Amino acid sequence: MKTLLLTSLCLITAVKTLPAREFTDLQGRKLDAELVSVAGAQAVLKRSTDGRSFNVSIASFTEADQKFMQEWAAQNTKYNFEVKYTKKKLGEMKMKRNDVTYEDERWIYKIEIKNRMPSAVGDLRVDYWCFRKADEGKGKGGARVESSGSSNVSAIPGSASATVDTNEIMIHKEKLDGGFYYADGTKNQQADGFGGLVVRIFDKNGREVHKFATKDDLLAAALGNPKGNNSEESK
Repeated sequence: MKTLLLTSLCLITAVKTLPAREFTDLQGRKLDAELVSVAGAQAVLKRSTDGRSFNVSIASFTEADQKFMQEWAAQNTKYNFEVKYTKKKLGEMKMKRNDVTYEDERWIYKIEIKNRMPSAVGDLRVDYWCFRKADEGKGKGGARVESSGSSNVSAIPGSASATVDTNEIMIHKEKLDGGFYYADGTKNQQADGFGGLVVRIFDKNGREVHKFATKDDLLAAALGNPKGNNSEESK
């Protein structure tokens, strides 16, 4: 059952099968077969003599055959993602000092990654950058990275989705009691705003296979490795 589950979750379908190749297992037995697909630690071979397809463990073959299967999988995997997101408030803390009420809110983005391909994909790394616009009583400022992180996604079944939660974003608010005003003319309330989100998805070889940004100009600020780290696997 475990093998079947792994195959169903991690199946990678080829664009086309290769001509028959002679595979050799660790016992020296040889097999003429076509490589049909690779699924994590498993592969599907189609035997030339009778056309029968069956699952095999990649580790049961010679080092040369293992390398061949792994390289083939990397070259034949196709990706097509759709990224959506929602915001979730985790909590808040309020305090009042003199005539000013201060509030700090804790938020996260919930990133939904939909696999638009009919076959599963896996071994993905999802990097993200969350931006905040600081408001210091002078209107909305420029977007700056508030938090960032990376999450590993082991597998997304075909036509299904996986969700990644970002690290926390702190939104600060201040409000002066009614009837009062700041001596420098600053407005009587201020609140940080969400500045946007950037998501970059990489395959197991570190190749970028998808990117998403709420605004194109945020991509330039999201180059390199994210500063934080969210090591929990997505659900």
